[in-house]
Amino acid sequence: MEKQGIRVLQRLFDILSYLSERNDYAGIKEISEGTGLSRTTVHRILGTCEDNYVVLKDEIGRYRLGPRSLEWANSYQLQTGLAKIARPHLKELIQDLKETVHLFIYEKGEAFYLEKMHSYSPTGMDSRIGSRLELYSTSAGKAILAALPEDEFELYMETTEFQPKTEKTEVDKDRFRSEIAQVRARGYGIDDQENDLGVRCIGSAVMDKSGYPVGAVSLTGPIFRITDEKIEPLGKRILATARLISYQLGYSAS
Repeated sequence: MEKQGIRVLQRLFDILSYLSERNDYAGIKEISEGTGLSRTTVHRILGTCEDNYVVLKDEIGRYRLGPRSLEWANSYQLQTGLAKIARPHLKELIQDLKETVHLFIYEKGEAFYLEKMHSYSPTGMDSRIGSRLELYSTSAGKAILAALPEDEFELYMETTEFQPKTEKTEVDKDRFRSEIAQVRARGYGIDDQENDLGVRCIGSAVMDKSGYPVGAVSLTGPIFRITDEKIEPLGKRILATARLISYQLGYSAS
């Protein structure tokens, strides 16, 4: 009975994960094909989810995530405390730099989008709160990796397969190690069209009182606005913001 309950939970997570990756409604057939679950199973689980406002159904029987998921997301943000501390600093960044800024949280070896503040100018990048961040192909991910203890970084390198996200993604692990050494030295990582073509990001890690990375802050914009000559001054500004947040979490550079 216990194993059956665990299987049902796993199927529920599979369905909700599938829906979270879409920007529109999805029918039972689509969800079944996307998750590998039978239509009967999908229909049964979605019925319970609908009753509890975890999903909503439109007039032709398609589903999307419902308001209960937003309630959970807001609760998670409040519990971490990181978003509350970082929000004033993110607002200052976007007011000064006029580019989209992100806040990420790093827990149990994974990083996720925790906060996003849009600029009025398009970035060419689609990012959503709660979605997972790939560490090796993003500026924030590289900053987190550079801040990890050596043994955790080495474990990541040994267990992660580097797949190209674009033609510019660095997949050679020796060259990547050299890049991470540079990130450690300057304090911020750079994603030069490695995750999305035409988009540059600059990110710096947020540290807790023990000096462990608990997240990161990043700035995102198109390559025609974040030009080569702007990378260093923007990187220093992002680093300064990440440090301010870290200090409020009890971090001390000394």
